[in-house]
Formats: sequence, C-alpha cells, structure tokens
Amino acid sequence: MRKIIQKQFFSFALILFLILFAVQNASAAFTLDDERKLGKEIYYKLEKNNFLLQDKKLNAYVSGVGNRILAQSNKVPFRFTFSIFNSTGINAFATPGGYIYINKGLISAVENEAQMAGVMAHEIAHANARHVASIIEKSQKLNIAMLAAIIAGAFLGGGGDATAAIAAFSVAGAQSMSLKYQREHEEEADRLGIGYLVNTGYYPGAMVDFLKIIKQYEFLSRTVPTYLRTHPGTDDRIFYLDSLLQTQYRQSRGAANIVGNFLRMQALIAQDTDDLNKHRKQILDSLQKDPRNVDLLYTLGLTEDQLGHTNAALENLNKALTLAPQDIDILTHIGLIYLKTGDAAQARTYLLRASKIDPGNEDIALALGKAHFAAGDFKSALNCFLPLQDKKIVDAVDINYHIAMSYGRLNDQGESHYYFGLYFKKEQKKESALFHFRKAIEFYPRGTPRAIAISDAIKELTAEKPKKPEKKSDKQQNDSEKMSFKNRFLM
Repeated sequence: MRKIIQKQFFSFALILFLILFAVQNASAAFTLDDERKLGKEIYYKLEKNNFLLQDKKLNAYVSGVGNRILAQSNKVPFRFTFSIFNSTGINAFATPGGYIYINKGLISAVENEAQMAGVMAHEIAHANARHVASIIEKSQKLNIAMLAAIIAGAFLGGGGDATAAIAAFSVAGAQSMSLKYQREHEEEADRLGIGYLVNTGYYPGAMVDFLKIIKQYEFLSRTVPTYLRTHPGTDDRIFYLDSLLQTQYRQSRGAANIVGNFLRMQALIAQDTDDLNKHRKQILDSLQKDPRNVDLLYTLGLTEDQLGHTNAALENLNKALTLAPQDIDILTHIGLIYLKTGDAAQARTYLLRASKIDPGNEDIALALGKAHFAAGDFKSALNCFLPLQDKKIVDAVDINYHIAMSYGRLNDQGESHYYFGLYFKKEQKKESALFHFRKAIEFYPRGTPRAIAISDAIKELTAEKPKKPEKKSDKQQNDSEKMSFKNRFLM
C-alpha cells in the first residue's frame, strides 16, 4: 500500500514540476493568473484523489480561523482556500494561488487555537508575499532532471512520510533549492505572520510555542517531523521571533482561543491507540484542575468512545450534558453511541433533541434517519433521508441506498428498485443498476416523470461508448502531456 501511495504522489508531483518548468521556460514572469491556475490544478488533484479530509465541521472551523487572519492582512488578489490534508505528519504548506493546507497531524499536535493560527498566518504570509513566484522566476537554471531528483528525495528520503512530497512543492520545500531564498522567505513569512496573528487578537508567543513543540517532537522521536524538513531553520526562526516578542510585541496580549471549541475539533481527528491514551491522560489531568469544564468532558467522552470504552464515554458525555443541556454536539454524539450499540430508542431520543435545536443540520438528519430505520419507523426514516438526496454528505454509504432500503421496508417496490438503481449507478456497477432500473420501470405508466427518468438512466447505461484510441508509446504520451500542460497554463 505504501508503494502505491508513493507512486501516486511521485506521478502527481512530477507533473506539477513539469507544469512549473513549462511556465518558467516560456516566460521569466510568473503572473498572478499563472498562480491561480496552478493552485487550482493542485487542489483539484488532491481533492480528486481523496488526499483532503472531508469533515464539514472541522473544515468550517479551520476556514473560520483562516478567514479571521486574512481580514487582518494586506492579501494579494487571490480567493484563499483552506483545507485539511489527510496526513498524520505534522506539517502545513501553501501552494500558488492562495491555497493553504494544514495536516490533520498538526491540528492534533498543537495545544490551542492560537498555535494553529500562527502556523496558518505563516503560510498566508508566504502566499501574500508570492514566494513561490519569486522562486520560479529566480530558478531559471533548473532542469527537469534536477526537479525530478528533488521530488524523489522528498518521497524516498530517510523515513519520510509520503505526503512530504506534496509539502516539497510548497514554498518552504521549493526553498531548499537555494539557502538564500530559504532564509529570506522564512524570515519574511514569520515577520508578516506574527503581525497578522497579533492583529487578529491571538497572543503573539503562539508562533514560538508551536516551534518549540516541533523541536520537542524532534527530541523525543527518531523521526524528523515533516515540518522541519519543509520549514528548515527552526532554531533561527525561534531566535528571530523571540527578538520580535521582546521588542515590537513586548506589550501585546492576546487570546489562546477566539473561534472556540478547539478541543472539540481536535477530538474529531481519529488517532491511533497510543496517541488516544496519551490524550486521555492529558484530559484527565486537566479535569483534575477544572472538573466542570464542558469541553474537557466532551473531549474525554469522544476519546473514550474511540478507545472502545462505551460506558466511560456515555458517563462523561452525560456529565457534560448535565452542565450544558442544549449542547448539540453532546446530544448528537450520545445519540450516535446508542445507535452504534444497537439501542435505537435511546438514539432517537437524543438525536430528536439535537434535531429540534438545529433542524437544518444534515449530519444529524442522516443519523436520525438511521435511528428511525433501526427502530422500525421507516416512514420517519424516509422523511429524514429524502431531503438529503442532493446534499454532499460524508458517509460510507450513498444516501440512495438508505432511501431504497426504506422504500423497500414500506413495500414500495417501484421506488425501492429506482433508488437501488441510482445507488448502483453511482457505484459504477452497471449490471446491478440496469437490473433495478428495468424492474422499476414496470411499476410506472409510460410517459410519467418517473418512467421517463428511469428510461433515460437505462439509455445512459446502455449507450455505446466511443472506442478508445490506439495506445500511444510512453514517449508520445509524455510529449503529449507536456504540450497539453504548457498550452493550458500559457495560452
């Protein structure tokens, strides 16, 4: 599996550098429009290949922090996008065009929101200062062989996480080509970043605190944290930031959390058993000092649940709920635990309470639908599932499957077959989809809207696909790809 991931990353990263090479050879100037196009392409590739964490709540939180920082910066004319990179490595990186990526491992490692905000401020500063464009414009002597070697080193170098390859494309990764750029860019990103951080209302020392955490990881582990490979010069950065803290920001004060719920956000990130046990101990230590802290109790409940300690999880979540009876997160998670353990009645009780507080919450609606179904109330389940058809919900099973099952239990065979057809069509299982569509059409008079929709689906699935062109040689394929990328970014 590791080899497959490395191969995918290598192919992707090499394509990116071929794009860069085409751009820099055509023109010395790397324009704002070039940055936007390249950043969008990178984002599209990452999203398409499932390298981005799809968690609405966590993504909204990170974007909320990022946009607060942006409001306090003189940003370049990019439409910034904040995403969570699905890697346990402790890292963050900026790609051209205002795309900022934070590894989920970094979110787990920091101690508060301000430390995460400090990292984001640093990456935003890289984007605002257009460091990638500067590197490309000044790296005219690089050739494809050199670029390929840099990428290969990022992938296969000692003990590295495969995701370091993507980080190698970030500003800091590119800076490894030249020590001069590295020092200039990192210092400028820190200087601008700490200003953004203070203006946003966070305490300025958060940036140094994070760098010290990184140094601690380096000290405790034989594996060098990814952040140190892609953002080298950590000691110099600490000294430089300390000089700013003791002079320019000596009187500055700020908050550790502004958007809030940081502990809850951390708890949404799955961790291995060792990390969960360490996290559990830290929370228990904190609760000794503050036993009525709702966020700590909630986080402990989620941690116990991830460890498989169901009774302990429910005990702590119910303690939290006693202190905060209208807390939607607590109600929802208690409901999910009962659903998982097969107690549909209890699951419905808590999820209905959560749904009344936030009736438009799609995740709660999905969970409540499953609870209704498990309790045998198929009509109520259907009422939850149907409004979710066109929503983008992260779930292991497509919503059409749940709708099909509900109609089946209600003995509506036509609709059940239709939605099973949609489910298998989306899963690209042609024969299964056709079977259900052909069965479904028997239940609807010709010319009705449903019959027309089913007929169209059958036609789409049975239409002959154009023959594939004769396979090109490897050389022809490479030449074609280079020309395609060059045309795309330079025309």
